Amino acid sequence: MIRGLTELQIERLATTPFLLLSLRERDPDYWSFLGSDAPSADLLGTKRPAGECGQLAAASLGFLWQLARRNPYAARLVSGATLNWCEQLADCTLFRILQRTAGRSDMLRPRRAADVEFWGKLLGPGLCSEQQVRGAAQLSALQSILTEDPAARHRSLRAAACRTPMPSRFVAGKSEAR
Repeated sequence: MIRGLTELQIERLATTPFLLLSLRERDPDYWSFLGSDAPSADLLGTKRPAGECGQLAAASLGFLWQLARRNPYAARLVSGATLNWCEQLADCTLFRILQRTAGRSDMLRPRRAADVEFWGKLLGPGLCSEQQVRGAAQLSALQSILTEDPAARHRSLRAAACRTPMPSRFVAGKSEAR
């Protein structure tokens, strides 16, 4: 659907108050290298992301880094990241971030690519000619990003108490089950 958008629809989609791409900011394992002292690839080395994708990743990281240093809450709104991720990003130098991410072609992804409801809002009412309808759809999509619970993706485990037999009560030497 995105490839078939008109210029006007692209302009309307561009007014979305958050990034339409993800930098895997909700993947703590992916970003764990920022806090480590492990050696990383040379910034001037030969392994680099290809063309426009690499430039877009570097520009996005630079923008979010600067925003996170000024106001991590604003960076959270724009990126949909956790506050912890924004603060971790702000604690690094831009050089370190770019050095550690150079050559990582797996960083950029469409935001919530598999979420049909999310993209239905953005590509349906989010492209409406009425600004109020468009704004409401975009804010609804933003709300779904910010209220996403990463723990909800994991299967809930039964509580240990559910596996224990019914408790019993002992009264004057007699066992009485409840």
